Amino acid sequence: MAIIRTDWDTSTGKETLRNVVRMTYDTTARETLSEWKELFKDEKTELYQETIQRIAGLGAMSSTAEGSNYNIETPKYGSTKTFTQTKFTNGFRITEEMQKFNKINLMKTLTSSLAQTMAEGKDLELAKVWNNTTATTYASGFDTQAIGSASHTTLDDAGTTYDNLISGDLTVANLESALAYFDAVYDDQGNIFVHTPRKLVVNKNLRMRAYKLLNSTGQYDEMSNTINAFKSLNLTTFVYHRISSSTAWFVLGDKAHKSYGPVVFTSQEPELRQKDAPDATRDLLVTSGQLFTYGCPDPRLIVVGNV
Repeated sequence: MAIIRTDWDTSTGKETLRNVVRMTYDTTARETLSEWKELFKDEKTELYQETIQRIAGLGAMSSTAEGSNYNIETPKYGSTKTFTQTKFTNGFRITEEMQKFNKINLMKTLTSSLAQTMAEGKDLELAKVWNNTTATTYASGFDTQAIGSASHTTLDDAGTTYDNLISGDLTVANLESALAYFDAVYDDQGNIFVHTPRKLVVNKNLRMRAYKLLNSTGQYDEMSNTINAFKSLNLTTFVYHRISSSTAWFVLGDKAHKSYGPVVFTSQEPELRQKDAPDATRDLLVTSGQLFTYGCPDPRLIVVGNV
């Protein structure tokens, strides 16, 4: 850990010790950008590990002849996913002289910066899930597939699969396909259930296209009298600033639904502590730590567009 001293910057740092500095201009002293709660379930935990098991309820009924035994079915059990807490930390050390003589209240400034760093650090860490939706690097489901895959599996005896990967630009046709997917979502018994999509997530470069697709009077990018059917849907646009791909877009289901997959388990929010350095310098240590883990055990309420 670097020590913030009176010579912390040999070219300008001494200016903070003189009366000539009236104020500082720090572009990092800004609003904190944290968007992950728009896309993940936020679960609190007191456990070092959380384990989720995949099961399927009962399947179809069957006709039974008079005098015959009732059909008795055993529920299907699938794999488990274990989420282990990870610790993330940051901090700074400042000398006694720098605390006493600097004119810009550096302790307060850096403490605020540390709080922001921890909040945005979590946001950046969780964004790895959405920037790698076709890889299993940061999130894979019960079926070991990436979030966006053409070969997701269910637990039914027929081996039903489903495809939530479009791999195409945000267009009228592709958005129609994404919405149609939610009209026939397969559960783990291979049965269909209908779910209402709630959110169109886009890179900032697609902001205006998304707004026009959903809100134009006529159908977007078409010279005709065709009405814009998207306009009547309860689908909101969310511009996700952490997406790295300029063409990336997703359609998500209801985050409150029990089958919604992306989840964060947090056992400790960012905690700031100040203490004397463990030596005879009278330096001050300011540290912050947080504990969380994340993933997407089941991606069936997500459609992945062009990433």
